[in-house]
Amino acid sequence: MEEPNPNPEPNRTQSEPDEIPSGSDALKPTSLEQDVLSLKTELEQKTNELKAAQEKQLRVFAEMENYKKRAARDQMEQLRYANEKLLKEFLPVLDNLERALSHAKDASERSPWIEGVELTYRQFSDALKKFGVTPIASVGEIFDPSRHQAVTYLDTNEYPENHVAEELQKGYLYHERVLRPSMVAVARKPSHSPVTEAPEKRETEDNDKNL
Repeated sequence: MEEPNPNPEPNRTQSEPDEIPSGSDALKPTSLEQDVLSLKTELEQKTNELKAAQEKQLRVFAEMENYKKRAARDQMEQLRYANEKLLKEFLPVLDNLERALSHAKDASERSPWIEGVELTYRQFSDALKKFGVTPIASVGEIFDPSRHQAVTYLDTNEYPENHVAEELQKGYLYHERVLRPSMVAVARKPSHSPVTEAPEKRETEDNDKNL
């Protein structure tokens, strides 16, 4: 009769693993986890691409809106100043009418033709005003190089320095744009430099004193 083994080995069942992973082998991701990480990375990349595409689309839309506004503004500007060249050609005619009336002031009697010129001048000025042509204020105003063209200086105490003292040719605005600048004389303080004698005269006087 066999004696029983005091340290019998336990029976191994099929459900028990042959060996338990340990160390770094236990931290390695499985194939499923790698697929999940790959999908997450791809999803993040596609999300960033979609966001960039949306931002680009918004920029393009904003640029198109700005272009439409600029085009509409330019079109309105062209329509507003469409008659600029034509109206500018009328200004010499208005200048000649003003000159005629200026000379007519010296006449002793008012004749019918002077009254006719005055009527023509008023009607012509009113017609230009309806199209947005108005005179530029000059005399007494501070000199503005964007509206005034300085032709000369005028020594005077009547107006402050660097102000328009005289208008030589009237300027006009076409709406807010300068159609023709005013030709003006700019005021400056009169110079009071002492009058010096010629050197020859002073030398002669000195010799006479010495004698």
